[in-house]
Amino acid sequence: MRKYGRFKALIACAVTALVAVGCGSMNESNSSGGGAAAADDTFVVGMSADPPHLIRLFLGDVQVGLVGLAMEESLVTVSRDKKIEPQLATSWEMKNPTTYVFHLREGVTWHDGKPFTADDVVYTFENGLGINSGTASLKDMIKSSKAVDESTVEVSLKSPSGAFLAMLNPMSFTILPKHIYDGTDLEENPANRAPVGTGPFKFESWESNRITLVRNDNYWGDKPKYAKVVFTVLGDPTARALALKKGDIDYINSYDVTFEAIKQLDEDPNVKLDIGRASISMKMFPFNTRNEILAKPEVRHALFQAINRDFISKSVFGGYFPPGHAPLPDGHWANSGEVDFDKLYPYDPKAAEAALDAAGYPKQANGIRFSLTHRYEASEPGGEKVAEVIADNWKAIGVETKVVQDDAEVFRQEVFSKHNFDTYTINIASGADPAIGLYRRYTCDNDQNAVFGNATGYCNKSLDELFLKANSANEQAERTPLYTEAQKVIAEDLPTSILVQVKYTEAIRANLTGIEGFFHPGEVVLLDWSKIGPPAA
Repeated sequence: MRKYGRFKALIACAVTALVAVGCGSMNESNSSGGGAAAADDTFVVGMSADPPHLIRLFLGDVQVGLVGLAMEESLVTVSRDKKIEPQLATSWEMKNPTTYVFHLREGVTWHDGKPFTADDVVYTFENGLGINSGTASLKDMIKSSKAVDESTVEVSLKSPSGAFLAMLNPMSFTILPKHIYDGTDLEENPANRAPVGTGPFKFESWESNRITLVRNDNYWGDKPKYAKVVFTVLGDPTARALALKKGDIDYINSYDVTFEAIKQLDEDPNVKLDIGRASISMKMFPFNTRNEILAKPEVRHALFQAINRDFISKSVFGGYFPPGHAPLPDGHWANSGEVDFDKLYPYDPKAAEAALDAAGYPKQANGIRFSLTHRYEASEPGGEKVAEVIADNWKAIGVETKVVQDDAEVFRQEVFSKHNFDTYTINIASGADPAIGLYRRYTCDNDQNAVFGNATGYCNKSLDELFLKANSANEQAERTPLYTEAQKVIAEDLPTSILVQVKYTEAIRANLTGIEGFFHPGEVVLLDWSKIGPPAA
């Protein structure tokens, strides 16, 4: 297709000169910025890295979700105003405080033509939870599930939970086809790289740095407007932004829109920026408490106090991402505002030095107290510049910092499997409910080796109990004070701190149709792929 040919030309140019002067427009008839012609039937997404596989249920990775959730679905979804809405369940009710009955959408088929039934849902509840650390708490709260009939599922919980429905949104929970996974090693099943789902698009191919999906003409919902969706890796953020401006790609997900890209795209009339659709993200800064130095809370306090978070906010992110004040972002319903890092740990290098002296780590003759290793993933927005600030700030107080940049797979292995780090940064969404986005980062019973779980080695049973009580209560008025107490414990122990709050910003070609519907869902990579369409004729 014409658009895909233009994109290949862009890639060739980017490889040789990172979109250097002389590349020119890939399509002279498009040089005015008008974007792809209406006849184009392929929607092209530029992303920063290849995913390891495509099953969101098994891994809470941005790229996994970005591609996978065009094919995979759940019982419910969540809107941008955080309301729970039907997806594969048309309705549900509570028989009692611990029992939910879901009525499934009838006539739905998997991409291979097999019928979707209650057995698939029950199979997923019984077998699919816990592989991804993000579903560990969901697994723990479910007592049993059963198929009442082919289109009805009953789920019993161990105790009431105000978080249960929110935890079923596709960002956390997607349904597996029993006939594909039953009797197999779920994590090794070939379908993980070629999913069979119920969503608006079907898997077609996965070549080097390019994944192609095709329209599911038997989709139960609105027929997708595009015949194909192509996800292609364009690792350099400047090249991604330029490709969008020229119309060579159509969309960049918010995780891959860096602050520098926002500045590039903000005043381009051919690009639409959408802010605030997804939950606010936090740039988390965890400590490895297995390190005997970092095992001391007073050392963690001092190191955090030595980081100029206001400078990071203004210098790295132009003030667009404000400093983090608590384990949950400002404005979240579970954040009462009683915890404030600025008051607890204001930037004060002299106080940090005094605290390190008192903790038994004075400067040696060479001016160094101790050395630490800080890691970040190459595709993490702002990761490199934030690491530079941290290293400079710590150098000023006598702490030597080795900064290591990893690609995605190496980062996962080194941080979450080998625990070969002292500190790292990562962006995570707060989620519609703390039981989804917060709990797994601190809990003792979370697998310490799980990808995107609690890699710090930190464990506090009293904190776990607070989370359990908050997760189990049904009403927000009852839950918020419990999350406040949990945040106070986290702020005191400080196994993980928050550097800045990251506002997710989507970037899409402004002349496309159905943008509002495409952005109706309300989480980072949760989109309504049946709604987006080519420009109007």
